[in-house]
Amino acid sequence: MRYDFNINEFCELTEGKEKTAVIGTDRTFTWEELYEEHLRLKTLFTHLPKDKPVIIYGEKEAAFPVAMITLINLNIVYIPIDAIMPAERVKKIIEITEAEVVINCSSKLCPVETSFIVNNTFGLVKGPKRVVTPTENASADPVRYILFTSGSTGEPKGVQITKNALNDFVNWYAAWPKISADCVYMNQAPFSFDISLCDFVGTFCHGASIVLNSYAILKNANVFLQRLKECKANTIVCTPSFIYMYLSSPEFNTQNCSALDHFIFIGEELPAASVKKLKRLFPDAKIINSYGPTEATVVVTYIEITNEIVAAYPQSLPIGYMKPGTDMLVINDNNNREEPGELVIVGDNVSVGYLKNDEKNKAAFYTVNGKRAYRTGDLGYIKNNLVFFLGRNDNQVKLNGYRIELDEISEVLLREDNITHAATVPLKQGNTVKKIVSFITSKTEIINTEYLKIRMAEFLPSYMIPSEIILMKEMPLNSNYKTDKKALIDHYLNL
Repeated sequence: MRYDFNINEFCELTEGKEKTAVIGTDRTFTWEELYEEHLRLKTLFTHLPKDKPVIIYGEKEAAFPVAMITLINLNIVYIPIDAIMPAERVKKIIEITEAEVVINCSSKLCPVETSFIVNNTFGLVKGPKRVVTPTENASADPVRYILFTSGSTGEPKGVQITKNALNDFVNWYAAWPKISADCVYMNQAPFSFDISLCDFVGTFCHGASIVLNSYAILKNANVFLQRLKECKANTIVCTPSFIYMYLSSPEFNTQNCSALDHFIFIGEELPAASVKKLKRLFPDAKIINSYGPTEATVVVTYIEITNEIVAAYPQSLPIGYMKPGTDMLVINDNNNREEPGELVIVGDNVSVGYLKNDEKNKAAFYTVNGKRAYRTGDLGYIKNNLVFFLGRNDNQVKLNGYRIELDEISEVLLREDNITHAATVPLKQGNTVKKIVSFITSKTEIINTEYLKIRMAEFLPSYMIPSEIILMKEMPLNSNYKTDKKALIDHYLNL
């Protein structure tokens, strides 16, 4: 079956049925109720502007995925924003996108005013209704959504994903083994994090079910596990770090979570040791390792991690085989893909670029044989058609699955008057980032680093706040008069 990601097609088999579609943090929709909500929002947009991106604001409310699928169906660009995001960052995103409409799925007020505000029951609470002349998007491949990631200059980068790129992913992912109407997804990732689209796509492609979990739920292991059991969730798509929190829990096993039998990992390196522990707890579960940057539409590799795979690659598990129709190049001096080099993804699933950011686009995107190509900044190699990941080659890291520009953290620190120099480094175990530490020099001999963290939280998401901020008398420099980050890491380890 070929999917075009049209909700009317997806609801043909489910409309009118009482099967649960979405269990949100606030309410639950059956497929019939979900379709009614979709039609309500669709009708409302006959009176709202459609020529600019629309913000969807909230945190795992049932209305959030309904708004997403409706805007996709209406060919309107959507931008998901988490309600816990700092107001300054929300303001910056709205400035960049010139968004006029906010669909606020949350009970909290959106911190930035726009011309039109829609509430979580899809009623217009701000802005006049008006007759809007229907307009057709002139592009044969219009942008579907924009996800904002960390930017090295302090400016968030808006990754634009088009209709064809999304459909390319949808039709591959929907055909994965075990992705079916029987899936009950225990959603972990926020909708501003692209791996959440695995849950979203799987739900809407097959008429499955999705359980949404807020940050408060995710922070409480007992609440999360109880919700998992009560909802009979059988599929989790998450980062390895998320599962680490539960591997030592006596409740996290196949006896207590009898429905759970499908783990899909993405976002960071999956250690073989973690797989072994997970297999002891869930011996019959299917464990998938996958990889894909936001700029290449969620996921581009797939492999089931069997006992045989663990035995064959005990030091570094493969991240999978490339999806059909997508190519991966390995750029190194010998032009040999079996040797380490930068991974470049080529295909229709590659983004058309960052929104209003020509400088970054020139650095990251180009064409290969007429196809879009993206320089990932990831190191790896390919052997026997299996792709292996070796870490980052620049100043961008992943922590708990979140992609972070270290320079953005330093840039925010430098906004403080007393700070004269700032550098941020990742502390790793193998290829996995365990924590982020910032070093600063200051005009004063004493500085309140906890107050600095509070100040930083006004501009950065919580996952970008460094674990520690260390005051230095002076920054170490290398022979090129650049900050010696290796020396900073050594200094920290010797403290």
